[in-house]
Amino acid sequence: MVFRSRVLAPAMTACAALLATSPVAAQEPKGTLVFAVDSLAAQTLDPILEQRPGNAVYQAAMYDSLVGFNIERGGIGPGVAESWTIADDGLAWTFKLRAGQKWHNGDPLTAHDVKFSLERVMSPASQAAAAASLRRSIKSIEVVDDLTVRVNTNGTQIGLPASLSRAVAPEGSIMPKAYIEKVGDEEFRKKPIGSGPWKFVRNVPGDRIEFEAVDHAHWRGRPKFKNLHVLLVPEEATRVAMARTGEAGIAAITPETIEGVVKAGLEVLTVPGTTAPVFQFWGTWREGSKDSPLAKKRVRQALSLALDRKQIIQHVMAGKAAMPRPFSTFSFTDSLSVDRWKTWSEENFRYDPELAKKILAEEGYPNGFELKFANTALPGTQFMVAVGTAMVDMWTKIGIKVTVKHYEWGAFSPLVRGDQPHLTGWASMYRTVGRPDAPWRYNAAFSPDSGERLFGDKDNCGEVCTKFVELYSGVINERDPKKRTELNDAMVEHVANQWMSIPIIEGMGYYAINAKKVGQFAAIAGRHELGDVFERVPHPDQSPWKK
Repeated sequence: MVFRSRVLAPAMTACAALLATSPVAAQEPKGTLVFAVDSLAAQTLDPILEQRPGNAVYQAAMYDSLVGFNIERGGIGPGVAESWTIADDGLAWTFKLRAGQKWHNGDPLTAHDVKFSLERVMSPASQAAAAASLRRSIKSIEVVDDLTVRVNTNGTQIGLPASLSRAVAPEGSIMPKAYIEKVGDEEFRKKPIGSGPWKFVRNVPGDRIEFEAVDHAHWRGRPKFKNLHVLLVPEEATRVAMARTGEAGIAAITPETIEGVVKAGLEVLTVPGTTAPVFQFWGTWREGSKDSPLAKKRVRQALSLALDRKQIIQHVMAGKAAMPRPFSTFSFTDSLSVDRWKTWSEENFRYDPELAKKILAEEGYPNGFELKFANTALPGTQFMVAVGTAMVDMWTKIGIKVTVKHYEWGAFSPLVRGDQPHLTGWASMYRTVGRPDAPWRYNAAFSPDSGERLFGDKDNCGEVCTKFVELYSGVINERDPKKRTELNDAMVEHVANQWMSIPIIEGMGYYAINAKKVGQFAAIAGRHELGDVFERVPHPDQSPWKK
């Protein structure tokens, strides 16, 4: 059977046609778009030397990815490849490239570049985060013709297209074969060329990266600005000041500064579905935890019912967050009955402290119990600590006696490894991120051979753990789209019913916008960074901010 990806929605086709024919799209680029960010990561323009943050902030401007975005919904969509199909035996994916693409030096982009790029990402020199995973997944790569690539896989790899999309990771970035082979790696890194809507101009380490708009139409849209400058400004107050004075048109911010940004007369752009803070329970399946209250799933559910998530959104997140969906799922999650789970979430993530206390009494804890809680924040989401603090206060109100220990992420992360002796019997903050493919995160949290292994390990995989393994295996090997959705729904339901890793809110990406420098635009859901939308950013006269 051949599975065909749903890659080109009518709305996107209409959008592309509008961009190609509208007077705004026909205007010559003008002016400079300045974007102030808190980090430039490794600040390299070679995709094999950079992981997601840098790739998504600045490499995305000049490089296209084999699989791209559904810009309306979030999740994956067309990129350098306009469609892809899986073979009847499930052991190969065939990617059909869009015609007419070219590199910034004028050379045509072909299937040979795609093969070269994927092999380069998998090479020993690659520092890409998923390089090892791709080596395990990909058996060989064939060029069928100039616009067709066949990727042969080791076993069925349903998630391969998503893993080659910048909606997920940078490993799908396409690089120029002939140019790199001619000038060598070092010269390529000094003077890189890509096929995206922005051409590289210069890189000043520790300061900035500059680009210039291409002088031709591009399938992602022709930039409205002539120049793009990405500036490194570590201090948030300075970034906000730059946006306020107009020195920057866009500045990255955190929830803590939103109110001040609004008072300064700036617009706040939010990017939905970028992350979901969760709280989860460690080692409840271990022998030493069998008498712990946390070993009872109804007790874990009661701790969720005690949370007033709407208050957390309003007072901790300045109103710029949303109610969550089940673990690691979002409005753009693939192969999932999204509407069903939205309804489920509205019911099950409600605030009901009276029911929480009733459950605790029924489970033998009418006066509550003692809970050890590790409060921490993954890099880039410091607001998680404030969310955790608010949760502790809410748990106290239903009689839970909470002992809180605050961890820097660097100190907390090692505790997850090995047998987790310092976490067993504890609850902690954690998070998921906005990716369209849920199974990868489910595997990382609940598989018996994963790092977190919240349901059990290889030697202690009970009924809940065994059922998860069965469902997960079914999801990642099912080629029929309808059956895969059914299996994915069943996996999500199984995990949700255990109340082991519980979503708190759905977080967003946050940016301060100077409306006199930048017109109104929308980000891509799930894509915290803005590297893939700079070409869509208008001037104020082209799209004023609506009040």
